[in-house]
Amino acid sequence: MPRRENVQELAGAVMALVQLVNRGQARAFDVELAAVMQLLLREGLLSPSEIARQLEVPRSSVTGRVKLLRESGRVEIRPDPADGRSYLAGLTGAGEQEMSRLIGEGLEIFTAWTSDWSDEEVEVFTRLARRLTGQAPPAPAAAQPRRDPWWKRDGSDLGEA
Repeated sequence: MPRRENVQELAGAVMALVQLVNRGQARAFDVELAAVMQLLLREGLLSPSEIARQLEVPRSSVTGRVKLLRESGRVEIRPDPADGRSYLAGLTGAGEQEMSRLIGEGLEIFTAWTSDWSDEEVEVFTRLARRLTGQAPPAPAAAQPRRDPWWKRDGSDLGEA
């Protein structure tokens, strides 16, 4: 078990990082609208109820957010085939482009913050941050199926002269 002083230092460092990120996000974009867009980017079409459940916010706040995003052309809505009283929301091309831009800008900021870190330091911090937040490590990349050599695929038989 870590010493109390070390845990206190960790708590201070994490809170400072959270404040830094929150200030930067608040200056760069509407965090609540971006949360909806990020969820739709990851999950695809969702009902307002599902958006509210996953973001852990009241459904009434989702309705307002989706309305603003629709009016700005970043989200489209369509009737929910499973529930005629509701709709599904999804990103438009403009919404996907905006999310791509925001993700790119965020990566540039993190790249600048870690410019004097080694790859090993980035990997260790990432692993520990995932552990701290309860995130599972990313799944390993699926192995590509092995293909026969070209000479077996094209019907050639190099064994015969």
